[in-house]
Amino acid sequence: MDVVVAETNADSTEPSVKEPYVSLVFESVDEAYWFYNSYALNVGFEIKKGSTSKSFSSGDVIARRFECNKSGLKTSKVGEGSSTRAHRLTRVNCKAKLDIRKNKDDKWVVTGFIKEHNHELDTPRKAKRHRSHNILHKDKEVKKLMDQLYSAGMGPAKIARILNETNCNSSISANQVSVHLSEHRKNNIGNEGASVFAYLKKQQELDPNFYFDIELDSNLVLRSFFWADSRSRNDFLTFGDVVVFDVTYKTNKFMMPFAPFTGVNHHRQSILFGCALLANETEETFHWLFHQWLKCMFDTAPKVIITDMDGAMYNAIKRVFPQTRHRFCSWHIGKHLVEHVLEIRDSNGDFKKDYYEWFNSKDVNTSEQRWKVFIQKYSIQNNSWLLKMWDRREHWVPAYLKDYFVAGMTSSGRSESINAFFDGFVNSKTQLLEFITQYEKALHSRHQAEEREDFNTMNSVANLFTSYALERFAAEFYTKNMFKHFQQEFKQSLECWYEEINTIGTITTFRVGLSCEDSINWSTVIYDDDNTKVICECAKFETDGFLCKHILHIMIAKKHLQSIPNLYLLKRWSISARNKSNTEISVVSSDIVTPMMKWKLTNTQTNIFNLAITSKEAYDLVMSTLTGLLENVRDSFNYSEPASIASQVGSTTIYPSSVGISIRDPLLVKTKGRPKIASRIESGIEISQSQGKRRTCGTCGGKGHYSTTCPQKDKVISKTVYKFFSFG
Repeated sequence: MDVVVAETNADSTEPSVKEPYVSLVFESVDEAYWFYNSYALNVGFEIKKGSTSKSFSSGDVIARRFECNKSGLKTSKVGEGSSTRAHRLTRVNCKAKLDIRKNKDDKWVVTGFIKEHNHELDTPRKAKRHRSHNILHKDKEVKKLMDQLYSAGMGPAKIARILNETNCNSSISANQVSVHLSEHRKNNIGNEGASVFAYLKKQQELDPNFYFDIELDSNLVLRSFFWADSRSRNDFLTFGDVVVFDVTYKTNKFMMPFAPFTGVNHHRQSILFGCALLANETEETFHWLFHQWLKCMFDTAPKVIITDMDGAMYNAIKRVFPQTRHRFCSWHIGKHLVEHVLEIRDSNGDFKKDYYEWFNSKDVNTSEQRWKVFIQKYSIQNNSWLLKMWDRREHWVPAYLKDYFVAGMTSSGRSESINAFFDGFVNSKTQLLEFITQYEKALHSRHQAEEREDFNTMNSVANLFTSYALERFAAEFYTKNMFKHFQQEFKQSLECWYEEINTIGTITTFRVGLSCEDSINWSTVIYDDDNTKVICECAKFETDGFLCKHILHIMIAKKHLQSIPNLYLLKRWSISARNKSNTEISVVSSDIVTPMMKWKLTNTQTNIFNLAITSKEAYDLVMSTLTGLLENVRDSFNYSEPASIASQVGSTTIYPSSVGISIRDPLLVKTKGRPKIASRIESGIEISQSQGKRRTCGTCGGKGHYSTTCPQKDKVISKTVYKFFSFG
């Protein structure tokens, strides 16, 4: 390709390419090919490689032919009545060619050249579209750029358009881009398991606190793998009180369920605590994952975990996180509710009102009393979905969920927002390593979003609604976004009224509510003057972590407080949340030196290193201090250096690939479906389908599919759930 084949005439701006002739000598076959191809571009046709001749004695190629791509003839096989699609014929038996032969000096000499064509020729501009001339897509730099654009979520058509717009002389087609991407995938067939392990191992070398583990079967086939970087682990120690877990996203080559652990930071933004790609959705797979995640997070379980109602997941959580409160996703509850009680609701005018009244009971006793009346009034059967769900009421009924913090989350929407990041970036052909790198980009985007909010909070002042000192105090404590939520409650508190019920000693009971509300809906507030302790029936502080309008109204109107008591300032919502001491999270471990202690030592070591390299003076100070400290520790504990120390921070599993045995690619995961003993509580749709086939979709009314496969299902159900809970 480096051969100079064009010369410029003084009288023309067009290049004149030297015409081949018999006895012309080339150093190699490739040189001859590119010479003839450049000539063909200037003349206006495409070339292809023709026949070859080999030596009888050595078997080496001694002669080669290059010819016009329209040489030869191809007869159509499409006859009358044939179902085969007719293709346009391109060959017209053109005789134009270039023959070369190897001489005794190992040079290649032109032995034959036919210039004439029996068809019209193209202009050089049009000829660039021919296959032999349109070769830019094969360039290494262009291939690299294709891979980068594809990893950024662009499809072949968009990539081709960008490449062509940045290089006016190129004419790369979407098909050529697609061929390159498919070839790249083919080269990795059978190597994805090993590639995943190598990548995760490399990340651990770059980040010693990076944790990963993989699960293999007896044949060394990759089943599942889990990973979390050091920042995700550190985030969990600060914001891991509430975790959302969801496995609904399955867009990758092997259809392995994507399982992210998600939470919220001090700005109420989604953050990631690690994730996994799983072999399946069985109880044992979830048990393996939760065990690895617990191990990664220093044996510290979350206080609350929010998931859908999957039975396998439910059982695994009970086994691995016995002390964690498990909440069912409110959206999934609403979705199943619509499927099961829609018929009852439509046939009973008061059903929605009675259900809403029971569901929003303010306390457990009221909820249980109203439930008894409810099931009798509507003859709820023993085997109904509602009765089965009543047995698990502590996982989803609000009256049973008022005693623990959920950071304002009631659904798995946090995981779904992370899943949405992958839309357009991954598809059914996405390889596992590509998926991991996309996850890293999602992680990076989350970090950038938090940094932007930190900057906005620190470089702005809240716009106060009133002149109350309590509002000003909150503005200085909370982050920008959290103060908006607090301010909404504060504004409503100014529209509240209160009634003083009674006073016993230092404890006063109030009834508080909006002035426009019926007083029967007001909330009970109990205030203890002795220790400034206050409890509201609505339990907003207990669940969301900041005070409700009812308590704020009493603090301002009755108690005239200038600031919020420390007891009701949750530091995880504050500007300084990331400075929170990790000692506030207890760690259960039988070791004398816990994983948490090792983590703190590692973090301190990293901070010292970063400070030491800022200047020569800092380096000298740190080195002298550490040298003296090392001697003191050795003398105090008679310490001697062991032969080797095994890291307990990252994954400690020894994998077969570390001893030269390759990891095999995972098997294609089948859709979960429903086994004979269902792991989930069956929905009304599933029950009706088991009794007989339906020809019309019960969700959208369309033909040819059922509700379970309805493409509009989630959209229709979301609207129905909204309408179900809407009044007026």
